[in-house]
Amino acid sequence: MRGLESVLGSLSFFEGLRVDEVARIARRFDMKELAEGERLEHGEEVLAQRLVVVVSGSLSLLVKARGRDLRSTLVAGDRHGEMALLTGNVRVASMSALEPSIVALLDHAGLDAILAEFPAVALPLATELATELRFANDLVRQLLEVWAEGLSPDQHAAALDERRLEIERRGARVTRLSPRALFRRTVVEQGAEPPFWAMVGFVLSLAGARMVVALILKYGLEKRLFALVPGSDPNPMHVHHFNYGLVLVATAGLAALFPLGRRALRALALAFGLGAGLIFDEFALFWNLNPEYAQALSLYSAGIALAVLFNLTYFRRFWFALARRTWLRARGGR
Repeated sequence: MRGLESVLGSLSFFEGLRVDEVARIARRFDMKELAEGERLEHGEEVLAQRLVVVVSGSLSLLVKARGRDLRSTLVAGDRHGEMALLTGNVRVASMSALEPSIVALLDHAGLDAILAEFPAVALPLATELATELRFANDLVRQLLEVWAEGLSPDQHAAALDERRLEIERRGARVTRLSPRALFRRTVVEQGAEPPFWAMVGFVLSLAGARMVVALILKYGLEKRLFALVPGSDPNPMHVHHFNYGLVLVATAGLAALFPLGRRALRALALAFGLGAGLIFDEFALFWNLNPEYAQALSLYSAGIALAVLFNLTYFRRFWFALARRTWLRARGGR
């Protein structure tokens, strides 16, 4: 049931509700386990008017429309059938499990009960209907334009066939997780926001520094932009950008020590990542005091740092659990 609650909390219908409210909504859904290859059939009867949400696994969707077979694939978090549930416009469809899967089904009675208990759900549902109505209005406008153009019979028939196919594809549409919901599931719920923003800042600053330096070297702007003290000295003093990176990293680290700074932890993590990217872009310069910018050591160290940030973002629970288990085993061995 917890897996269902997590998936439902990511849907646009319910993402504005509290966790306990989503848990109460989850009880309105019927759970069904599908073995690999097992089919979930929907005909044209009233029972077909159901919302299908994939809780785990993946399914192949087949929608029959005007003799055509339209196919799509659903994975965990995807849904299909909300328009059939809201409008009663049902298409003959079937779903086949590509692997052992769990789906959640909601019928009209369940939806009515949810709306009675949580009227706020009606607003995102109205947004979904408005999107569908916008599509229908746009299609009517296109048909009127086709009629007004005075096309030949063949051109007219081709234009109508194209619109029919568009309607049929709309009926086989699968609603995916929104970027916001995907971000919440893969980053926020994993407690990995600070490492994520640090990784984003690291990639942006590293790529930006490489691009800027490449442009400077390409157009010979070293003497104009690199010199801190202009003059006739062939080796004018200038500040490498890893120094700015050190200032950013130190500032972000110090600010994170104070309660006021921790309120802006995302911004501090981004600033830390920006600074770390500038540092590792010139890592070889202060490691071996070689002023040559294009050293492989800088790229190697940047790759290692990026791998560490990636693991802290997406696999830190695994590494922390592994380290804890190793520590406990070693301590128990003594």
